[in-house]
Amino acid sequence: MFEKILIKPFFLSRHRAAPLARERELFLTWLHRGGNALGNLKITACYLLQIVRFLRLKAPRDVAQDEVLRAAKSWATDRGPNSRHSPGRHSEVLFARIARRWLRFQGRLLPRPPDPQPFSNILDDFVGYMRTERGFAPITTEGCRFRAAQFLAWFSKRHRKFSEVSIHDLDRYLTTRPRTWTLVTRAGVHARLRAFFRYAESRGLCSAGIPAGMKSPVIQRVSSVPEGPKWTEIRQMLESTNGTSRPKRRAKALLSLFAFYGLRSSEAIGLHLSDFDWQNATFSVRRAKHGRIQQFPLQRNVGEAIRRYIDEARPRCSAPNLFLTLHQPYRPITKASVFKIVSHRMKCLRIRSRHHGPHAMRHACATHLLESGAALGEIADFLGHRDCQSVGIYAKFNVQSLREVANLDLPGGL
Repeated sequence: MFEKILIKPFFLSRHRAAPLARERELFLTWLHRGGNALGNLKITACYLLQIVRFLRLKAPRDVAQDEVLRAAKSWATDRGPNSRHSPGRHSEVLFARIARRWLRFQGRLLPRPPDPQPFSNILDDFVGYMRTERGFAPITTEGCRFRAAQFLAWFSKRHRKFSEVSIHDLDRYLTTRPRTWTLVTRAGVHARLRAFFRYAESRGLCSAGIPAGMKSPVIQRVSSVPEGPKWTEIRQMLESTNGTSRPKRRAKALLSLFAFYGLRSSEAIGLHLSDFDWQNATFSVRRAKHGRIQQFPLQRNVGEAIRRYIDEARPRCSAPNLFLTLHQPYRPITKASVFKIVSHRMKCLRIRSRHHGPHAMRHACATHLLESGAALGEIADFLGHRDCQSVGIYAKFNVQSLREVANLDLPGGL
């Protein structure tokens, strides 16, 4: 790669002789395959020389975020005898950006340590209370922990003891929240904070009466099926993932699971390679709400999409998860990435829906099963509901019954 961007022998030998030449060249090759122009690659190669120098790298090693920032500042202020550059306004930022990207490509960039959590002892005890005494599912516990941590971070800036918290503090906190929050989001925040303050009240950590004084927004419940994409639009979304590129192979497998099985985002992310029994054409899902394992028959189209993704697009690495990032360092895909994969295609196809993520496809799956004649109890069990308040009477049934529901195909096939 050096030969493509460096013409003069002097500069070529300089880049070859500097430490970590192989690691730098592999990174430049990866950028070139990603569409970077040769001119940009030459600039990046020059920055990499300085990055190696100011980070004092002689061999691959882990590097902290703060060390990168210190090296960037040292380089930008260097006025040594060998310094020939005059950094511009954004040179220091570009130095740090390229350094982080190169180190992340190698899997050598250490994650930034999280900020100290205010009132961490109270929050940790609350999480333990939710898990052990209340027996809530991990996803419910995490949601309550997240909202409680946000409030505690806000309250800590008032420089007061937690025992001094009042209902007026909660009112002030909730009125400062983003205006983009929907009524459903605000109601969810109220519910999670109420759970936290019930715990605090039971432990004598705050004044009594705070949970009772919290008034949640009123949401009008309707009995109709939630709005979501139509099946003709689901078919268009799946067809938009046809192709042999790695992103399309992964998107096809993900969208197929959402469309045919109505999985939650966290459930798809949690799938492992070992969850698939290819010989018996089944796979297992750990349900997010109640944590139980549910087995499904593997619908043919879905199985083919997943096999193509594994064989042609999934990175070869030791990670057990089915869905991984496509670039190093390989790691499980995030909820934000999954949402982007779905919402991007919905927006490109101009699909109108109340939701623009995996949950929209979950609604569409439930609607399709209902229109195809599946009983409400079967749909509830199929979608992994703890009870049937949203779809009808809860009913358990065996894998053969699940197979009949799972084999309901899209009209016209794919």
